[in-house]
Amino acid sequence: MVKSPREKARCLLLIVLAIGTMGFFGPKLVPEMKELLDAFNNRVQRAAVLEKYGEQDVVPRELTMCDMARPVVTASEERDGITYYTLESRVEKCEHSEAAAGTVRIFVLGWKNGRIVGFAWGGPKGGKVEY
Repeated sequence: MVKSPREKARCLLLIVLAIGTMGFFGPKLVPEMKELLDAFNNRVQRAAVLEKYGEQDVVPRELTMCDMARPVVTASEERDGITYYTLESRVEKCEHSEAAAGTVRIFVLGWKNGRIVGFAWGGPKGGKVEY
């Protein structure tokens, strides 16, 4: 079935609107989390923001050892006054582990009162990671 140019344009418009609506209603980020996302591509800036907001011994050193792409927030939830964000980020380059390059890391950050109070690795999305 061949669609007319008008039908194709209408379909394209609906797709664009649907995608835009999903982004509009996506997870609301605390300002400190937005600051971390903005700094994430730069390993030195990421480490500084994690140190600035992370409670002692919460964020593992491994999160600052590799060059990683800006993460995508895939989920958020609130439990016991803590806002948890699930993120996925691709490891671009890692001098400490050649096997890590190209993998997608999944991790969860828990925020409370502007501080990172929880962290959990979800593991790599695929492949084996060694440090």
